[in-house]
Amino acid sequence: MKKVDLAERQKGITALVLLAVSYGFLALIPRYLNTSFPLFQQVYLRVFAGFVLSFILFRKSIDFNKLKKLPLKEWLLLALRAFIYYLLGVVLFTQALLLTKIGNVAFIGAIPMTAVLGFIILKERFTAKKFSLVFLSFLGVLSISIQNVSNTFVLGKGEIVALVSIFFVSLGFISRKWQSKALNDKEVAIFMLFFATIFIFIASLLKGEGLPLHNWHLGVFLALLLGGLLNVGVSFFMNYGFSRVDAVLAGNIIALDPVFASFFAFLVFKELPIPKEVVGGIVIITSAIMMGRLEAKQRS
Repeated sequence: MKKVDLAERQKGITALVLLAVSYGFLALIPRYLNTSFPLFQQVYLRVFAGFVLSFILFRKSIDFNKLKKLPLKEWLLLALRAFIYYLLGVVLFTQALLLTKIGNVAFIGAIPMTAVLGFIILKERFTAKKFSLVFLSFLGVLSISIQNVSNTFVLGKGEIVALVSIFFVSLGFISRKWQSKALNDKEVAIFMLFFATIFIFIASLLKGEGLPLHNWHLGVFLALLLGGLLNVGVSFFMNYGFSRVDAVLAGNIIALDPVFASFFAFLVFKELPIPKEVVGGIVIITSAIMMGRLEAKQRS
């Protein structure tokens, strides 16, 4: 493997680890905002905050002359990815949390959908070792997520919504591979947030939620600011990482999300992890490291 390719791959892996960190903390924000805004409102407010902040932070990386000449196909693909990932993925996942038990949503979230789509859609190389490591990571996520084994899963509306959302979130991830290099990762991150804001805002109006004119206070502003910053991170790290790392490896790295979520829950809510959660975290980390080494060996 060329040194430049190896360096870019390592940067991509780092970005995906940071994506998992962002997801781990981002899960705390909807819990707080749910008391002030309905579903679509709180999501588009967080995404819009992310768009504004990303524009401020990344404005020097935007080539406006290039944007004027960008083919329609690139704009349509950006809009499609924003629609898939944010409106069909993020919104539906949040809705699933309101419809069913968190444990059931966590169970479905443990499905290695990104790796599966990497094998099926992107035609990435399938081996027994890769499958075993993906399955190992799946078991680790289950160990952290499932609290009551005797009453783990009942298929209902919430579970179906969660399954659909996981599919679209993963599709939003891997579809980065379909984009050309016409836009840099920061430009892609900015405009995905821009299109997502529009789509979710329209969905909010169609659902009859109205405008967010009430329930504003300092805590809400701070939560939206933090949520916006995290959305900047998610959008950038997602696009940066998936443009440099194979989807199967990326899926195993993103599986670190519940590890970081448990860590942040301990810091914020003083929720001490139980032994099975610690074991699950170790299993996920081990799987991600072994997958990374396997991918590097196959590329060399």
